Amino acid sequence: MTGVLSGFATIWVVIGAGWLAAHLRILTLTAQDVLAKVAFFIASPALLFLMVAEADVGRVFSGNLVVTVLATLIACGLYLLIARLWLRPTRSELVVGAMGASYVNAANLGIPIAVFVLNDVTWLAPLLLFQVAIVQPIALSVLDLDQAKDEGRQVSWLGNLTLPLRNPMTIGTLAGLAVNLLGWTLPAWLTSPVSLLADMSVPAMLVAFGISLRLGPLPGRGGVGRPTALASVIKLVVHPLVAWLLAHLLGLDATTTLAVVVIAGLPTAQNVFVWAARYGRALALARDVVFITTVSSILTIGVIAALVHG
Repeated sequence: MTGVLSGFATIWVVIGAGWLAAHLRILTLTAQDVLAKVAFFIASPALLFLMVAEADVGRVFSGNLVVTVLATLIACGLYLLIARLWLRPTRSELVVGAMGASYVNAANLGIPIAVFVLNDVTWLAPLLLFQVAIVQPIALSVLDLDQAKDEGRQVSWLGNLTLPLRNPMTIGTLAGLAVNLLGWTLPAWLTSPVSLLADMSVPAMLVAFGISLRLGPLPGRGGVGRPTALASVIKLVVHPLVAWLLAHLLGLDATTTLAVVVIAGLPTAQNVFVWAARYGRALALARDVVFITTVSSILTIGVIAALVHG
């Protein structure tokens, strides 16, 4: 658990730096927008490219893939169903809320937890590739379409189909997957600058998040209490519980069960906040869900690990 707490502490120190810089008026909401764009268009595509290029693809097609995919889809679908009937949000709000309820922080928080709780970072490979290659393009395509509609732009059927291929984070993911599957070894002259750009991704996300916490409405005061509560409960409780049930139904061994349940219990990824900031959609909802799940998962992941491992 020391490693888990260390991972959380690192994240909150960087978020705190963004909060303090905003409090001292060193950074403004304009800086938040710039950092979100840097993460979205440059740094995150580079990070995804490197992570997918180096992932253990063999682990992706193992038994835990089925549980990972089904648990994510059930958590997402449950939010969509309840929110549609109870909250009646716009399409973009529905997408952001569903991602908050199911899109896992598999990178900057998932990695230390995988190392110190699961003793193997490659457990993250199935979730990582499923999220960035399938879930992310679908969500971003919907947000792209809504933005095009608001701006009065016409998007053809061909344009709709190719939207994922024109999104920078999807391009980075697909390029990394191609390198991985083809077995290519990247030359140092390419990996060095790409790594340098990738290193900006997580800090840019977290600092932008900290700015939002200081200059935006306080968590829970952005007029999105009900969707925030719904997404947070599904992410922290329902998602790992569904993973546990599916693991037992499929007869997975204890080690694999622990892995899929702990990973399902990870908090909402900061990517969801970056998307919301990039498209100007449901920003308060995204921020609040990321904040609540990141804080609360310190406790819930420890409980999950103790119960499943025990």
